[in-house]
Amino acid sequence: MEPLAYVEVLGRHHDVLARVPVYRWPAHAGRAYDADVILDDPFVAPRHVQIEPVVDGRFRVSDLRSVNGISLLPSKERSASLEVGPEDVVRLGHTQIRVRAPSYSVQPELALRPAALYRQVPTFAFAAALLIALVVWQAWIATIGRDEKVFFVVPALSVCVAAGAWISIWALVGRTIGGRANFAAHGSITCAGLIALLLTDTAGEYLSFGFSAHWLAYAGAAAGAAAFAYMIYRQLRLNSRAPRRKLGVFAVIASAVVYGAAFGLDLAQDYGREGRQRYDQTLKAPAFLWVPGVAPEAFLAQSQRLKDKADAAARADTP
Repeated sequence: MEPLAYVEVLGRHHDVLARVPVYRWPAHAGRAYDADVILDDPFVAPRHVQIEPVVDGRFRVSDLRSVNGISLLPSKERSASLEVGPEDVVRLGHTQIRVRAPSYSVQPELALRPAALYRQVPTFAFAAALLIALVVWQAWIATIGRDEKVFFVVPALSVCVAAGAWISIWALVGRTIGGRANFAAHGSITCAGLIALLLTDTAGEYLSFGFSAHWLAYAGAAAGAAAFAYMIYRQLRLNSRAPRRKLGVFAVIASAVVYGAAFGLDLAQDYGREGRQRYDQTLKAPAFLWVPGVAPEAFLAQSQRLKDKADAAARADTP
């Protein structure tokens, strides 16, 4: 006997979880074992809806006086009866269903495409090697004595452990939710994001030094926050089918929280160093200084004027 229709049980992203053939009219869907479509949902009645054909491949879905009723998505308004087509989704309880006739025309076959470059293992390996090289280089230029050169290995190992944990967590989430770990893709995105963070931080430091403007370092931090938000967005895109706008908003909020906390900690440290001279951790070549400095004579004269003012204030306070 040929099926008269198919009732599709859908997931939250409208992916088909089950496709149940219907062999008689009217058909009933619910939790009861004698229902034509058995739904394992405690918020669905034993006989929740009745389904019957109307015209032109459309169907009438009628509520059988259930407690939670039925609604036609995306609306949440409850209805006693709905006339639905093959693309309409009906919600009953926490379950979503769609009814289609056997004559429904499916979409044409999609052509297989090669894996994107960032999903390939060689890309991940190259990005990881480049990240480690940048971390080692930054650690090397920050050392002072020759006996300290060996310590540049510690930051590299720390980055490898932290990045490995981050990638593994995202891959585990992807495996749990979507059935695919996408380890190489998550690794490529993570390494590319960390490289962008290192480069924006370094660029901010050099621009701040070159133009003698400390606020440019904060501009570099803002660029790093944008790179971090995009990295999270790409990770979410691999694991979630939620709308891109929602994923983007979540990524921006997460980045703002992380960088806001880091900015607050930086301000607290600056407050603790009030009255002390600010200095960079790494020496930079004079070629990177793009604004004229103060002549030694002018610097000494200004220092003398400040000393005179301080001495005068000290004498005025002396009884």
